[in-house]
Amino acid sequence: MLSILSKKAKVVVHSGKFHPDDICAVAIVSLYLGKSVKIIRSRDPKDWAEADYVFDVGGVYDPEKNRFDHHQTEFTLKRENGICYSSAGLAWKHFGEKIAGSGEIWKKIDEKIIQPIDAEDNGQELYKNNFENIAPYTFADYLHAFNLTYFEKKEKSIKAFATAVNEAKKMFKREVKRAKDNLRTYKIVEDIYRRTSDKRLIILDDEYSWQNVIGNHPEPLFVVKPSLESGTWHAYAVRSTKGDKFKSRLDFPESWGGLRDEELAKTTGVSDAIFCHKGRFIAVARSKEGAIALAKLALEADKH
Repeated sequence: MLSILSKKAKVVVHSGKFHPDDICAVAIVSLYLGKSVKIIRSRDPKDWAEADYVFDVGGVYDPEKNRFDHHQTEFTLKRENGICYSSAGLAWKHFGEKIAGSGEIWKKIDEKIIQPIDAEDNGQELYKNNFENIAPYTFADYLHAFNLTYFEKKEKSIKAFATAVNEAKKMFKREVKRAKDNLRTYKIVEDIYRRTSDKRLIILDDEYSWQNVIGNHPEPLFVVKPSLESGTWHAYAVRSTKGDKFKSRLDFPESWGGLRDEELAKTTGVSDAIFCHKGRFIAVARSKEGAIALAKLALEADKH
C-alpha cells in the first residue's frame, strides 16, 4: 500500500482542447512536488472536489486550497506591466521559486517563458508581425501541437497531454539550468568589463555569455572571445540597445563584408584573418591577437 508521501497528487485541468497554460501549470506543480502526478482532465465538479490541485477550471482562485482558475469575472490579478495571469503564471507565482532556486532566477523564467504564455492565453499581444502571415514559432506553438488532429481523434487525449507536460518539464529544467549558469558567467563578464581600461573593446578569454551584460553598458563596441570548438577567435560587434536587436553600435568596415581567408587578410593586413560576415557584425581570425587586431582596425576606421 502506498504511503501518504509516495502517493501521487491528483491534479485536475479541464477536458477538451488543451493549452500551454494548463500544460505548464501541471509541469510546474510536478517539478515543485519532485515527482510525477496523476493528471485528470475533467469539467466535473466532483473531480475538482477530490483533487489536490485544480488548474484552469473550477471558477476559484484560492492558493490555500490549491485552486488556480483565472476565468471567473472576479479574478483581476495582473502584473505591474499589465500582463494578466493564466494558470501557468499562477502556478509559477506560488510554486516556481522552489524550482528556480532563487528569486532572481524565478523572475528571469517568469519574464522569458511564463509571461508570454500568460499573455497569449489572455489575448494580450506582445508584438506585431513585420511580414504578413509570418510569425515566430514559439514554445507555446510547440505545446499546442500536441493536441490531437482530426485523424487522431480516436486516440486518448490524456496521453497527448501527459507527453506535452513532460516536454514542458524538460524545458523548465533546462531553462533554469541555463539561467543559473548564465548568472555565474554574467558576474565574470561584469568584472572583466570593470577592469578593462578601454571599454570600447572587451576581451574575454573563455566562451562566456556576454550579450546581456555588455549590452547594458554604453561604451563597448566590440567583444573578442574564443570559439573553443573551432579553435578560432571571434570579434563581435555589440548590438544596439535602442530597440533594433539586429543593428550594431559599430559595424566592421564595409570593404570587409563577405571576404574570406587570403582576400580578407590582404584587405585588413591581419595575416590570420579568416572571415567577415557580409552583415559586418562578426569577424574571425585564427588567433586571439588576430581577432583583437581586426577589432582595433574597425575602431580606427571609425575615426576617419
